Amino acid sequence: MKLYVTDLSPNSRRVLAAVSHLGFDGETEIQKYDLMKGEHRSDELKAVNPNQKVPVLVDGDFSLWEANPIMIYLGERAGAEEFCPTHRQGRIEVLRWMSWEVQHFNRALGDIVWETVAKQAFGLGAPDTVKIEAGLDNFRRFAAVLENHLADRDFVLGDELTVADFAVGSHSALAMHPQSQVPLKDFPKVNAYLQRLEAVPAWAATAPKPRAEAAE
Repeated sequence: MKLYVTDLSPNSRRVLAAVSHLGFDGETEIQKYDLMKGEHRSDELKAVNPNQKVPVLVDGDFSLWEANPIMIYLGERAGAEEFCPTHRQGRIEVLRWMSWEVQHFNRALGDIVWETVAKQAFGLGAPDTVKIEAGLDNFRRFAAVLENHLADRDFVLGDELTVADFAVGSHSALAMHPQSQVPLKDFPKVNAYLQRLEAVPAWAATAPKPRAEAAE
């Protein structure tokens, strides 16, 4: 298999973590692109993803883009039923939380961390305080949903890690960045959940590196 990713990307991280967690490291070639240099506009990437975005997984003559379907594909390829359930209720719960994180929770987090962390990392100008405030309002709304959901469980689907956690928690490192302004202290169960996720070996192994270190 071949996996196309980029550094400092929550979507790339979730897929890299799934590869590691499922034991596919030894059979997966990793191709990294520097998006700031426009490397993703290559003919090679366009051939496997017409959107010219990462992550993309190529397995033989099959190419798959979008992070969440890639993780599900890897889970099924590995036969990892506990991590990626195939029974009706479990699969629907995974899809429910993946849809929620894309549309609500991580969309809000993404707006905040882009303005407070990523812009500075990439030298793209000053944060937009209006966008930060809007992101914070949305984050508080949806973090409250997750806070309540985690009242009696350690992970999204219960007491065991699943693929839904790599989706919901994909922005964990950026959310916990000291510059992020994300009010995790106001949501102690969400904060503890992200800390638990960061302790998962495959997740810890894929933690984003500073740009200077990543470029070495």
